[in-house]
Amino acid sequence: MKPKLCLLSCHNFHQEMNTAISAEGWDDVQALAFPARCGHPPLDWEELRNLLPTDCSHVLIVGRACLSSLDSAPNDFPPTQVAAQEQCFHLVASEHLVAENIAQGGYLLTPAWLANWPERLEDMGFQVEQAKDFFQDFARELVFLNTDIDKDSPQHLEKLQEAVGLPVREVPVGVDGTRALLTRLVLNWRLDLEKQSLRKHAQQHNKELADQVLVMDMLPRLSQTQDENEAIELIKELFFMLFAPEALHYLRVENDVPMPDASLPADLLQTLQSLGSDYAWTADDKGFLLRIRHNQDTLGLVAVERLAYPQYRERYLNVALVLNGVCALAIENARNRHRLIEAEKMASLGMLVAGIAHEVNTPLGVSLTAASTMQQQSKNLAQSFAERRMTQNDLKMYLDNAGLISDLLLKNLQRISQLIDAFRQIAVEGQSVEKRLFGFREHIQEVLNSLVKRLPTDQITVELECDEDLEINSITSDWSNILINLISNSLQHGFKQQDQGLIRIQVSHNAKRLLLDYKDDGAGLSTETQARIFDPFYTTNLQLGMGLGMHLVYNIINHRLKGSIQCSSQLGQGTHFHIEVPL
Repeated sequence: MKPKLCLLSCHNFHQEMNTAISAEGWDDVQALAFPARCGHPPLDWEELRNLLPTDCSHVLIVGRACLSSLDSAPNDFPPTQVAAQEQCFHLVASEHLVAENIAQGGYLLTPAWLANWPERLEDMGFQVEQAKDFFQDFARELVFLNTDIDKDSPQHLEKLQEAVGLPVREVPVGVDGTRALLTRLVLNWRLDLEKQSLRKHAQQHNKELADQVLVMDMLPRLSQTQDENEAIELIKELFFMLFAPEALHYLRVENDVPMPDASLPADLLQTLQSLGSDYAWTADDKGFLLRIRHNQDTLGLVAVERLAYPQYRERYLNVALVLNGVCALAIENARNRHRLIEAEKMASLGMLVAGIAHEVNTPLGVSLTAASTMQQQSKNLAQSFAERRMTQNDLKMYLDNAGLISDLLLKNLQRISQLIDAFRQIAVEGQSVEKRLFGFREHIQEVLNSLVKRLPTDQITVELECDEDLEINSITSDWSNILINLISNSLQHGFKQQDQGLIRIQVSHNAKRLLLDYKDDGAGLSTETQARIFDPFYTTNLQLGMGLGMHLVYNIINHRLKGSIQCSSQLGQGTHFHIEVPL
């Protein structure tokens, strides 16, 4: 039975969850809602059990206060994960947007809460006529997080405003935040499923390997292969060594479908494809056909033709049948490794998408709020002007606010532009950029000169060791980006709490590779930071960047320049980057 994830959330966010799941087209995820009562009375496992359909194989519970009473799930419950949020509203809006509005005295509302606001007030212990004093005592305004799922929300909002007497502000958020959150959670669930499946495969493989340990001792290279093509070549090499055939052919099979192979003679291809058993003799009785099988799955078909000593064909076939399991394991392990890499790529993609959505959503949300505020103030001023009651003070206040809002809009739109440019830069793999021959020391010096305002000579000393005659054929903009990001990393993090700093750049080369060592005597890196320094969106100081600089350096060196970069550091002892690039 196909695994199915049941996603439980508060009724107030159920429609957003359903909309996000439908938008992603997930047929293995179902949104379910538990009552919206904020833990009064608390939820219990039996109540949640009654909500689950019979085909639910895994459970994911998302919420905040309502989850505080839940301890470990009962033993007979499906595998369960609880994704507790700092605020329930993080299910539909960014952390920054929620925190900002709460700090400003806003009472946050969602469409589902708003649709049944009289009942919600009763749940809080108030009659409608009593709510006004309560709300005005602790809130300055009503903030409606509009996910655009209920067209009747404006009418509900108007009635609630009449009841509590507070101003209303609408913040359009849509369901993008919900989609990003669910994408990360669902991809992590699928990755866990894939890993569990691969672990089961690995356990089965290990059992079969134990049964054939003697053969494996003879075939260490085959057992260690991680690529299917490499495994196939080793199988061919092994069969040639053991059986000395005049010709040997291997036909790959995936999902019981033979892969086309132009090198195979047409008659032999037809014979292999029609092989009905695990083995058979060739038409001339001087060779054999073998099916490489793992469990019930066929992975490949082998034709061993015209044996050097056909009189020993029975013995050769028995040896091949013994080796069959080892060969099948080598092929299956290579395929499993490929599947695991693909699953991890999908998980990384989900994290990257969530990171991008989070980074862009904050300035975008601020811009939308500022624009809506400007729109409302413009309408108010226009109405005052039309009714001839606009005063000079009204106009002055409007112009002052317009200037502040314009600055805010410009600042945040520039931030979005910078983010998009940074995201574009990290996608370096596959881009076609012209190379040219240039003096490497001269180029490094040009980069240093361009950073002269950030590298005051009385505070930061830069030592450059590089052959003046060294010329390389490469991409100048890539090396500029590498050096600028390395130096920026030293200035922003390494020398953050130091009055003096030393940067040493040492360049050497041989016939095949260019070697660059970049060292600073700054604060150094912790073990965790050193392990994650090239991860996207990882930074130790959000005020100084968004964590893409070193990821960009890694992408340029590893993907476009086909080289490698390694980082070594200890706290208090500076940082060292070693770069090797083929010439």
